[in-house]
Amino acid sequence: MAAGQPSSAASARSAEPESLWTLFRVVFALSALSWGGLALMAQLELHYVERERRFTQAVYSDFVALSWMVPGAVGCNVAVQVGYALRGRIGAWIAGIAAVLPFFCTMTAFATFYEAPFVRSLAAPGLIDHFAIVLAVLIGITWYRQTRVLVNAPLEWAAAAIACLVLLTIQGTAAFVLLLAGSFATGWIASPARGARLAISLSRADKAIVLTFVTLVALFAAPVPSSYAAHLIWPRLAGAGVTLFGGGFSALPVLKTLFEAPGLGITAREFTLAFTLSPVSPGPLLNVVPFLGYLVQGWIGAVAATCALFIPSGMLIVFARRHLRRLEAHERFEHGMRVLRATTTAFLLTAVVRIAERTPHEAPYLVTAVFALVCLARFKLPVYAVYAVVALVFTAAHALGYR
Repeated sequence: MAAGQPSSAASARSAEPESLWTLFRVVFALSALSWGGLALMAQLELHYVERERRFTQAVYSDFVALSWMVPGAVGCNVAVQVGYALRGRIGAWIAGIAAVLPFFCTMTAFATFYEAPFVRSLAAPGLIDHFAIVLAVLIGITWYRQTRVLVNAPLEWAAAAIACLVLLTIQGTAAFVLLLAGSFATGWIASPARGARLAISLSRADKAIVLTFVTLVALFAAPVPSSYAAHLIWPRLAGAGVTLFGGGFSALPVLKTLFEAPGLGITAREFTLAFTLSPVSPGPLLNVVPFLGYLVQGWIGAVAATCALFIPSGMLIVFARRHLRRLEAHERFEHGMRVLRATTTAFLLTAVVRIAERTPHEAPYLVTAVFALVCLARFKLPVYAVYAVVALVFTAAHALGYR
């Protein structure tokens, strides 16, 4: 009898509806203690699958699979699905806000005290270059791991190689959108499955959502005169959010194109600083957005940037959730998504190349690269610990007169 009590208690607990306050509190706490989207996914699984038994492992695996299929921060996408499954649309909003709020506060605080000695010391030119090297190594490791998982078939390798050439030679937001659309279309056409139709019935509200997404993507892709770049930054950022597959690092070239535009006042060094501070804060690597938004328009910009990037992907994950079974069962759709995922690995490699182009090719930076590679790939140290060691060595070297 005693052996059955825990199971009965767990069943009773899973049958009770999750209160909105409990949902917010749990997701907020887990997000605040999660460095990176994958960490948040693991924490949510531990709490809602292993401890609370709210979901089976199979159901939670569906959450993760769908989160990789749609754009946006994967960890936040999973949190939104958890909230939607527990309390419907209001639960999705509550869980989404709770997942975003911790890193929004942290990164906005960094931006608020950007002129403070501590943050300014992080922005010292030489230290930023060393931090950028660590960031490039981290992105390179992520690229290697994603390539091993996502790039297998000859078509996927060809898509990844072509995407690298396009991203390294062509600048502009239209290239990003056309590249992603072309990759999915190629996978769809090349799929061995034939004859299956993707039949999805849409309500009037669903059609309005789809039309809004298409409009935002078109605005993001369209060439905008520099005089209008600052006025349209938030709707264009929302359009970019609907195209950001492959995790936070793949967003670096896209966000760089948007935020380093004339009229916004963000320099290349400030943009690099935002990404180097990103792993110090909890949350996915897209937590740079509040920092960049604050530099553009203060607190209003931080809120606008966060809403513009995360609300569309949250709405899209709920939309996709309702039509999940048809999408999962459609072989041509899944084949198109595989080629699309392979293409997104090129964004990571492009980010490494762009960082390498801007940093000095000198012996101290090579030492930093080797040190970061050993710490991150061999010993699995958290990136903020590597940043701390690099900062201490850099400070000590300057104190001893080395430049």
